[in-house]
Amino acid sequence: MWRRRLPGLGLAAALAVVSYGLAMLPGLKVVGPLTVALLIGISLRTALGLAPSLMEGTRYSARTVLRLGIVLMGARLDFGLVAQVGPRVLLLSLAVIVGGILGIGWVARRFGVPEKLGTLLAVGTSICGASAVVAASSVTRAEEEDTTLAVGLCGILGTVGVLFYVFVGPLLGLSSAQLAILSGATLHEVAQVMAAAFTWGTSAGDLGTLVKLTRVVLLAPALVVLGLVSGAGGQVRYSLKEPPIPWFVIGFLAVGVLGTAGVVPAAAKGWLSTASVFLMVMAMAAMGLGTHLSMVRRAGMRVVYAGLVGFAALALAAWGLIQLLSIQ
Repeated sequence: MWRRRLPGLGLAAALAVVSYGLAMLPGLKVVGPLTVALLIGISLRTALGLAPSLMEGTRYSARTVLRLGIVLMGARLDFGLVAQVGPRVLLLSLAVIVGGILGIGWVARRFGVPEKLGTLLAVGTSICGASAVVAASSVTRAEEEDTTLAVGLCGILGTVGVLFYVFVGPLLGLSSAQLAILSGATLHEVAQVMAAAFTWGTSAGDLGTLVKLTRVVLLAPALVVLGLVSGAGGQVRYSLKEPPIPWFVIGFLAVGVLGTAGVVPAAAKGWLSTASVFLMVMAMAAMGLGTHLSMVRRAGMRVVYAGLVGFAALALAAWGLIQLLSIQ
């Protein structure tokens, strides 16, 4: 079995290494390695196809390797960050996540976007982009095509958001600190938040990153709720094989709790975090290799429109909450 998987696994790992290198380039740094890996995979599949000998390994990467990456991603969590940002910023983050998931999901339905794709788009926009999408895709048992579309769109929307905040942000009537909080509360990826917030100074960059990492921490309870809601859609199975909350989510939470409690050393947390991202980049490359461009055409521009409207509404709501809560 492993002999059949190795060629596909090796290709996914090689593409992950290439994606890391390309993601360091100035034009691609904001997008991040997950989206780059997805685009490379799609490009290779379109240009060369996928040999049958690679299929089993790429499928394994897109599923099992992905779930292992999600478990290790718990090393990135630090529940102590929630206490550092203060109650008003925490309330803002919670409102963005809850309102974003519900609101963008509603917008997606109005545009005729399939339910699971709309959920992935809402989770990715509201929490932490590609990482949230790939984590939520396993929880909701979404199709790989839906995951591919949602990751790609989150990368595009986040990049547009960076450009908007950098060039239009000073006209929004906010201080540098408030602009940083707005960026941290609404942009998809950590790299995107840093690209925007550090343009207003080092302090603003640090603040925006802290707010963003708070949203990353809140991915944990969001996945728990998604797991319960997804299970409630059918017959919930309370068994070791099919718990109402998937095992990899429980592992994700356990690693996060151990790291926050100091059981996992800081050096080990760094290694685990790096390994988690690499495994998820492998999974995204594999998903790209399994993607036909025809499915993008089938989805149509309605998905793009839903994403744009949803992100714009989320940014507007966050701007209003910053004013309403007098967050300085």
